[in-house]
Amino acid sequence: MRTQLLLIATAIAMTCYSTPAIAAGYSNFTPVPCGNQAWESVDPTFEALPGAKAYFGKYDGGVYHVEIPDKWNGELVLSAHGYVAAGQGRGTQLRVGEPLFRKHLVERGYAWAASSYRCNGYVPGQGLLDTIALVDLFKTLNGGRAAGRVYLTGTSMGGHVTVLGMHAFPTAFAGGLAMCAAGPELFDYFTAVSAASEVVSGLKFEPGNTREIGAKMNEIFGAPADYTDKGRAMANIEIDLSGGARPFAAEGLASGGRFASNVTSGANSMSGSTAPTSAVTTNMYYTYALDEELGLSGNHLSSMVRIKRPDNKYRDSTGPYAELFPFSGKIERPLLTMHGTGDLFVPIHLERTLNRAVTSAGEQDLLVQRIYRIAGHCGFNAEEEARAFDDLAAWVHGGPKPDGDNVIGNLRDAGKKFTNPLRQGDPGHLSVTK
Repeated sequence: MRTQLLLIATAIAMTCYSTPAIAAGYSNFTPVPCGNQAWESVDPTFEALPGAKAYFGKYDGGVYHVEIPDKWNGELVLSAHGYVAAGQGRGTQLRVGEPLFRKHLVERGYAWAASSYRCNGYVPGQGLLDTIALVDLFKTLNGGRAAGRVYLTGTSMGGHVTVLGMHAFPTAFAGGLAMCAAGPELFDYFTAVSAASEVVSGLKFEPGNTREIGAKMNEIFGAPADYTDKGRAMANIEIDLSGGARPFAAEGLASGGRFASNVTSGANSMSGSTAPTSAVTTNMYYTYALDEELGLSGNHLSSMVRIKRPDNKYRDSTGPYAELFPFSGKIERPLLTMHGTGDLFVPIHLERTLNRAVTSAGEQDLLVQRIYRIAGHCGFNAEEEARAFDDLAAWVHGGPKPDGDNVIGNLRDAGKKFTNPLRQGDPGHLSVTK
């Protein structure tokens, strides 16, 4: 069952946003295709919280969960999950993730719905369409009663789904909450890091050698807590490219093997892969900097880095896949974002990219961005997410624009306003690897 993308005329109050069933944005939204492999839907059964009813099953968009409070407030929260690696074993299994602040939503009368998507992998376009399809499914399960407002939320790749949805279908959602959101330029960052790793290691990514060269590079660099001199240089480059000195950045590199993964995540792009997701990337908009005491000045490094240019048939806004080209910033409904300082998987500098796009489009009054002092990826607690959602909902209902942080400014000691509590071992402004 694929939801029809209908253009619905609706009266919108100046500061209070309701939601048409689905409104058209990009007239022919086409996602990057799913990988060509068999997918297995796991048992979607789940238990409802007290005072709510659970609905679950399979549909064209994968498997789904829907939870509706007995005292429903008439509003629906769509929850888009993050990246699930495709491959053998668990990588072929389609599973539903639930929102971290699910209990908070149900207690306040919000229904929520989530999908596995019809495939795994990095598929924000497909994830968006499969999540949108839940709106009609919800209406059917709810006895024909549609939601008066629909919110779009998500973490990581699900955050990409959220920001993409706010652009692609700009009046379909009353508001969006994008947490640790990825975006098209994330893969530019990976490309930029891999390009720098060639200079520092003296090795080069070429077709057919990416695994071998990546392994040799990480032997040369060492790992967090046991960096070589060249490894310390690469760690500082990764931090600088991703937003500069900030709390928990060094710890973020040590989280989940992130330092080594960043070195090689742009290898396919640098080796000339023509797959759309690699061909679209570039490092030409990055300026490299490095502490001189580590052996290379920023100017010297920039002059040595190999420039990977994008294939503009994918990067241009007329390209076939809207999820690949940079966000225009042309949003029409409130969007609140959350990002951790020590996230080196989806770095905080992507918030700056989004801010500049939205400001350039003249829509800065519709964007609030918040910073959290956290090591690693998407490390918010349920209370932090619930507060952000409540503030978004109050804004959508006609309240004042919530407070946020200045993501464009110096991040050296950022994130104290909304982090609650400060995490154990908070490093203050110390953030680079010496």
